[in-house]
Amino acid sequence: MTTGLRSLQNKVEAATSHQCRSFITPTPTLKVNDYLTARIEWCHRQATEALTTLEAIEWYAEQNGLIDALIERDCSHDYQDTPTLRERYTRGLQDGKVLIQVAKAH
Repeated sequence: MTTGLRSLQNKVEAATSHQCRSFITPTPTLKVNDYLTARIEWCHRQATEALTTLEAIEWYAEQNGLIDALIERDCSHDYQDTPTLRERYTRGLQDGKVLIQVAKAH
């Protein structure tokens, strides 16, 4: 298992202990996990290569949205005070939901 995947699993475990509003949809399939894991890792790489701290934080917000889509929760209220981060979080959350729906359709 790669370090990136271990890190992702730790984030998911930590994230699941946080109280947020859950979605009603069922748990995604393994194929969905593969799609989302690839996108989550891509956001992480973008964050580590960011030229500014703000850019890195924005990528991590998007990554968190993807993780929340995977674990079926919505923590957008955590980003309500920072419009830029809320936008990136929401993008990740919405993209994650779309990836789940596309994978379920195939």
